[in-house]
Amino acid sequence: MASDDIHVTPVADLIDHDTAGDCPCGPQIERVVRDDGSDGWLHIHHSLDGREQKERQ
Repeated sequence: MASDDIHVTPVADLIDHDTAGDCPCGPQIERVVRDDGSDGWLHIHHSLDGREQKERQ
């Protein structure tokens, strides 16, 4: 992980999400192209309280 990676984490979740290592939520990682053409990484963390499932209903 690079120091300029971007992390999106749930607010007020059951855990504090690890943005420096291996997070137990198994974040989705997407490559994003920076303005200068280099690769960056977006880490989308999943809630452990199940709110994503509730939002889909």
